[in-house]
Amino acid sequence: MIVLIAAMVVILHRRAPQQAEDGPENEAYRAYTREFDCILTAASVPTSLLEISPDGKKGYLEKDDRQWHLQIERAEGNYDRLGDLGPLEAHEGGELCDAAVLLMVDQSGSMRGEPMAWVAAGVRRLSEELGRRGASVAVVGYTTAGWHGGLTRRKWLDEGKPPRPGRLCALLHILYQPFDSGALDTNDWRQMLNPDVLRENVDGEALEWGVDQLKSRLERRRILLVVSDGAPVDDSTLMANGPSYMHRHFLQVRDAILEAKELELLAIGADFRVSEFYTVSRDAVDAGTLVEAGLELVTTR
Repeated sequence: MIVLIAAMVVILHRRAPQQAEDGPENEAYRAYTREFDCILTAASVPTSLLEISPDGKKGYLEKDDRQWHLQIERAEGNYDRLGDLGPLEAHEGGELCDAAVLLMVDQSGSMRGEPMAWVAAGVRRLSEELGRRGASVAVVGYTTAGWHGGLTRRKWLDEGKPPRPGRLCALLHILYQPFDSGALDTNDWRQMLNPDVLRENVDGEALEWGVDQLKSRLERRRILLVVSDGAPVDDSTLMANGPSYMHRHFLQVRDAILEAKELELLAIGADFRVSEFYTVSRDAVDAGTLVEAGLELVTTR
């Protein structure tokens, strides 16, 4: 019996995935493949989630919409409770007429439940207030197209698991409110609350994507305003490349943006202190403080 138990321990140990060690500080960041990266409109989210990853076949997607409807009720309640913003409403409209603001929302799994409900409510109200003051506003979310690496990791497995593959998941960016589209549509906003959207987060590449969206804007001020609740995490990528691989890339991208001085990089921590990641940031604990933090960041610079 002792021999049998020992043998089972050895087998289990062999099967357990071993995390790769960190590479050198100057190791280049790369994506194993961009074949499965996606950009979706909000309206296409429900049907497209079945097509862009194996999650449905693996049983990772919600079988009905009850959790989604519950989130919508939570978020709409949070939004309705915001009411007037008091003294903030005293500002005259048009003060931000020469500003383009990209509100980029972290839609990682840690935002599931009440956090996403109040973040979505706050982002909706903030986008409206920025637009009222004359800013051009876009609202996007960033996550991954599938749990556990999705189709990207499957491709890597099929190709023999070459070592240090780089980013080992598919990116998913969702356009809830494109620039020049008017106010955030209520139905599009509700897609932000779909629980199946919340997976993992690749913040370094999300920042690069956000910068690309702002490059073509003609406004004098171009502002990338990130709403996040933590550091970049994708388990498949970290297991194959080392625990600091994604964080190092995020810092490289952040520093490059700050050095270029082509746009303003601001952040709001969703019940999380993001000051260690972003040099100009505020924290929020509910929808109201998120709106106040966003307006303070944008209007006092």
